[in-house]
Amino acid sequence: MRPHLLLLLAAAALPLPADCRHGGHHEPPPPPKHNGKSGNSALTAALAVAASLLALVLLYLCAAIAVRRFRSRGAVGREPAGSSSSAASRAAAFLRRNGLQHHRPAFTYEQLRAATAGFDAGRKLGDGGFGTVFLAYLPPSGRPAAVKRLHVPPSPSPSFPSASATITKSFCNEVLILSALRHPHLVRLHGFCADPRALLLVYDFVPNGTLSHHLHRRARAAAAPPPPPPLPWWTRLAMAAQIASALEYLHFGVKPAVVHRDVTSSNIFVEADMRARLGDFGLSRLLSPPDACSTGAARELVCCTAPQGTPGYLDPDYHRSFQLTEKSDVYSFGVVVLELVTGLRPVDVGRERRDVTLADWVVAKIQVGELREVVDPPVLGEGPGVMASVEAVAELAFRCVAPDKDDRPDAREVLAELRRIQTMLPDLHGGKGS
Repeated sequence: MRPHLLLLLAAAALPLPADCRHGGHHEPPPPPKHNGKSGNSALTAALAVAASLLALVLLYLCAAIAVRRFRSRGAVGREPAGSSSSAASRAAAFLRRNGLQHHRPAFTYEQLRAATAGFDAGRKLGDGGFGTVFLAYLPPSGRPAAVKRLHVPPSPSPSFPSASATITKSFCNEVLILSALRHPHLVRLHGFCADPRALLLVYDFVPNGTLSHHLHRRARAAAAPPPPPPLPWWTRLAMAAQIASALEYLHFGVKPAVVHRDVTSSNIFVEADMRARLGDFGLSRLLSPPDACSTGAARELVCCTAPQGTPGYLDPDYHRSFQLTEKSDVYSFGVVVLELVTGLRPVDVGRERRDVTLADWVVAKIQVGELREVVDPPVLGEGPGVMASVEAVAELAFRCVAPDKDDRPDAREVLAELRRIQTMLPDLHGGKGS
């Protein structure tokens, strides 16, 4: 602050002389003598006023910061004691809004806890999306079922503040979508439980593991059961057709269409008779009619959303554009078909850098005519009679994993082509099963 401004502030703060206060017209007093002492006094007074103003400003700022911190702490303090309780409240509200609270049996927490023997580790079937799956025997008949207990954080995490909301959304998503679906090659939802102690989903029990388990057989400990035998080619082809029929139903048989968004060999479950069923709809989305996300004149259904899915299966077009369509499922399905052909994992960092992702590696082999180098040895061992159908399936997968979604077939075309390829194996038992 400049000295003359300080003087003005000081003058404004000093009391008026008595005659000025009473409005008298006396002669003005003689000008003060300009000695050093009086100048120093005025400057000191001005500095004191300025310091007082500065102190007031600082005090106001400190008070504002303190109030803001107090409010944010109060907001955190108003959260329920645990995220599980908050998640259960949000889930129950969602189910009521969508009229789903009575659409499926709403099991109690106590019922499902007893049915899983207290979520016993010995009943664990595996880890699904956002949760652990347990074998349960449901009352009153003791019918087997699979119960998924979602991993809701016990308290808000600074690193992942939205983890609880994400898991609650997954729970609500599965209840909303699976409640309306009926297809022999989709895992069926039988009920749910939205309790402050846990969010639980109850599915069909599919007893024969996952397709990933059958394709990527691992060496186990001596005391563990042996790995399953290699899948014969006709079974692989039948499974591909079965999952294609499930996708055709999701994309064309229900309105609005459903995009699964996580078609992987780990989410394909195998029945005792080796039929395949697609499950785990935690990331699924309902597609709405074309909106502002649409581009060009195409009348495709599209949804703008951040890319989510499993590495190795994620559609690169969706990853670039943030536009989710049914063709994203077609890409993921193409990777599953490549797994069926090769028996290899979708991502393997042990391979050469350019071959880490299965789609890139097999596409490169197909382009140079070296498909046989990557076909699963048990399939090659079935003899030359299967190679024509293997090549046809690999060519279909090649089209499904095209980088541009417009170059991919839709689920109807995929299913029709797989059924045509099945007729190339007329003498093999089960060759036409779908």
